[in-house]
Amino acid sequence: MVITREYLTRYAYLESYIKSVKRRLKYYETHPLQATHGVVTGSRREFPYIQCHFVISAPSIKSDEERKMAINQLKIDLAGNQQLYEDMQMDIECFIEGLKDIEDKTILRLKYIDRLTDEQIGRELGYDRSSISKKIDKILEKVQVSHNSQP
Repeated sequence: MVITREYLTRYAYLESYIKSVKRRLKYYETHPLQATHGVVTGSRREFPYIQCHFVISAPSIKSDEERKMAINQLKIDLAGNQQLYEDMQMDIECFIEGLKDIEDKTILRLKYIDRLTDEQIGRELGYDRSSISKKIDKILEKVQVSHNSQP
């Protein structure tokens, strides 16, 4: 399989989306449904009927159902997207292992598997930050050209 820049971009966006879904699920866990409350005026059952005020509270049934549906949908989305992310990660790792140049392997592994920034990779390998992005473009272009030239 040949990995393109678009594929790697989708992979990065998918990782970001998974983090977003996890944050939303955590929000639902840490922020329980707020109860609605109010004051009702009534009277006692016994004679003499004396007016009194009762405070009532309960979660909104509609809100609770909507919340449960939203949480379930987020869990389904998370599971599906995590599986897709892991499949894409495996494709990328196999692609990287198939490269012959050790520098190409190292740069792509640091960028897409270890998730380092271009600046961190440049510091580690002794390059300027902008050089890393250019090198990645050249690696992907070289692989694309060699793939297209195969019969």
